[in-house]
Amino acid sequence: MRDFLQELRHALRMLAKHPGFTAVAVFTLALGIAANTAIFSVADAVLFSPLPYKEPDRLAMVWGLSPNQAPQTVAPANFLDWREQAESFEGLAAFSHASFNLAGDGTPEVVRGASVSSNFFQVLGTPAALGATFQPSTGGAAPWQTVVLGHGLWQRRFGGDPRVLGRMLRLNDVSYEVVGVMPEHFEWPTIVPTHASASEPPQLFVPAIHRDVPQLGPDTTQDTSAWRDGNYLRVVGRLKPGVTLEGAARAMDTVAERLAREYPETNTKMGIRLVPLREQLVGNVRSALWVLLSAVGLVLAIACANVANLFLARASARRQELTVRLALGARRWQLMRQLLTESVLLALVAEALGLLLALWGMDALLALVPPELPRLGAVAMDGRVLAFTLLTALGTGVLFGLVPALQASKPDLNGVLRHSGGGRFSGGGHRSRGALVVGEVALAVVLLISAGLLLRSLWRMQAVELGFRPEGVLTWRVALPAAEYPDEARQGALFQRLQERVETLPGVKSVGAISDLPFGGNNIWRLMDIDGQPRPAPGEGRSVGYQVITPGYFRTLGIALKRGRDLTPSDRGGTEPVVLVNEATARQYWPGQEPLGQRIRMGSEPDAPWLTIVGVVGDVRQGGALEETRPEVYVPALQGTFHFIQYAARTEGDPARLVAGVREAVSALDSNLPISQVRTMDEVVASAMARPRFLSTLVALFAALALLLAGVGLSGVIAYMARQRTQEIGIRMALGARPADVLRLVLGSGMRLALAGVALGLVGAWAATRGMASQLYGVSATDPLTFGSLSLAVVAVTLVATWLPARRATRVDPLVAMRSE
Repeated sequence: MRDFLQELRHALRMLAKHPGFTAVAVFTLALGIAANTAIFSVADAVLFSPLPYKEPDRLAMVWGLSPNQAPQTVAPANFLDWREQAESFEGLAAFSHASFNLAGDGTPEVVRGASVSSNFFQVLGTPAALGATFQPSTGGAAPWQTVVLGHGLWQRRFGGDPRVLGRMLRLNDVSYEVVGVMPEHFEWPTIVPTHASASEPPQLFVPAIHRDVPQLGPDTTQDTSAWRDGNYLRVVGRLKPGVTLEGAARAMDTVAERLAREYPETNTKMGIRLVPLREQLVGNVRSALWVLLSAVGLVLAIACANVANLFLARASARRQELTVRLALGARRWQLMRQLLTESVLLALVAEALGLLLALWGMDALLALVPPELPRLGAVAMDGRVLAFTLLTALGTGVLFGLVPALQASKPDLNGVLRHSGGGRFSGGGHRSRGALVVGEVALAVVLLISAGLLLRSLWRMQAVELGFRPEGVLTWRVALPAAEYPDEARQGALFQRLQERVETLPGVKSVGAISDLPFGGNNIWRLMDIDGQPRPAPGEGRSVGYQVITPGYFRTLGIALKRGRDLTPSDRGGTEPVVLVNEATARQYWPGQEPLGQRIRMGSEPDAPWLTIVGVVGDVRQGGALEETRPEVYVPALQGTFHFIQYAARTEGDPARLVAGVREAVSALDSNLPISQVRTMDEVVASAMARPRFLSTLVALFAALALLLAGVGLSGVIAYMARQRTQEIGIRMALGARPADVLRLVLGSGMRLALAGVALGLVGAWAATRGMASQLYGVSATDPLTFGSLSLAVVAVTLVATWLPARRATRVDPLVAMRSE
């Protein structure tokens, strides 16, 4: 212990004796440690921390499986059969998202909520923090018109008042009794969406009705429990103790086969897929976070190599001290321990600074993080993150201190003692410094090429033809309570009056509405029959996207009308039912034929009306910028019932200036009717690009930092090597060498290291980028253009980094150089 304290005091004195060296080394390491700490805090919350549920490893999402093996939501009747026949599960619970108009006790607002089966919270294993969750009644469903509040809504709207229990709330103009409040850290099992709007967690929960089946929306009064072709439920299940996921999957396959035999019209070729809840929550963000963790790890490795080179240079300056200590009887391992103590102590100081930088930068990092990233609420600088930072500091201290310690603990005793001021270490020191520089350049090449691929991929994404023009468009959502707007006449009248009012606002060019805007995430699929064509065989039904629109929608979004006519205000109830289809529908179902005048019928009900196709519009990437266009049909809102609709208004100038006018127009029609999801269409599109933009931005920043560190490291090593060769350079110049000859000599030394690093980096990048192929779009993981151009960029940067010390070497005075030796 005494020896350790003595070495610690000596290490402190040595670091304090060279404040410039210490400051540069500490700051270099602190940058790498801060970046690793910040990224790890996010990755830990998303990838590694246990889910906040009872025995989370027993939880799984249960999806339907379409004939083409694509996971999909579940029809109510199928869910009820699953629940009765799923012997491997302790319980299955269903839920669907909904929005509620919350009125009374303040300004009306739209609150995102969920309709859940009565056993939902029991399946998750999460009780209420205040009051109780839903309890099934003898009929199998929880008592209707009760509500459980989320902790955030309870605090924001009701000030955390415990007397909220038993209070009556007006949701969509219907009274609900508050029976419970969820814990502060309750996490909604958000399924990784494509769209930011779909990632917002519910703020309140209402029980399912009609045999415990969540409804299509908060206002649906019809019993949907017999539906088998309306897929909208998400299902989560808890496995029985001792049951494996594989065993449960085999049992559910048997259930799917049984339902296919009993209901061939809707269930033929329909399967069931089980996905562990953690895997479902993390989704495709796992690979993105691993890319980031790898990137910051490479930055830290480059920082370690830089500091290791600093320690090698400093150890060279201390060669006489270390040699004398060896000559006086010190063991080699004692010198190594002393040098490692200094490096670990410096790393711990860098850890403290890095932790402060990480805390300071967390807000900036979270501002960049896409809102749909799961478990963001769990991101914190907790004990796990602090332990990671400490282990990182200790590891880096040993990593960058080991090579200098090994090298410095075996100096050339005879040379040093014979030339007290001019002895030098063996050539191994130069080789070590060169190897470290080669490694730095190689790691920088890997990072830079990875960033280049991600940036090219982002550029390709942004260049995708969307099928509509987002610029200059404001969007908002309106939900109509069924209690106040029970029939299509009242709903249609409100929709039409609101559209007419907004059209009169200054700066408005056109207005339209649709049930689900592009990138909205609330996709509805329905089966389609075609008049004159035989019905498809069971399991091979024609499934198309189903949209309800108002006249003016296509003009507002800039969607091209290819042939036929657009909707008009005369397309309302009592007139011939009409429909428009997109080109994908026309290509798929009427190849080489004219779709205009054809008739289709939506759903499997035989009494559903036939709709006449009156127009064909261009394809829109409805599901997202990276999703292929799909068959879509558009029916007039005034010919059907729809309780919620999303408006779009094209304006002159900034569309955000229209928000106040829209709110006034809605309030003038119904003061209790709030609007929600007020965003410009540019913001909607930008949110869809948030995740690739986040990944590309951070990796590009880390790559730039890595290249800077590698350049500085190379410049420092070449400068040191040039100083070591001062006498040689002086003699060369005295014998007639020109400055250009010296420049080529030093540049050659540096560029050999740089080119070796680039070559090694190309091999590493070829291997590394193949692992990030899932994060790329429209560009190969081994794209030759990216590899070639960025390799040349690294060569150019290293050439500049080498040229600066080489230029200084040409100014050596031969007389002074030879006299110094």
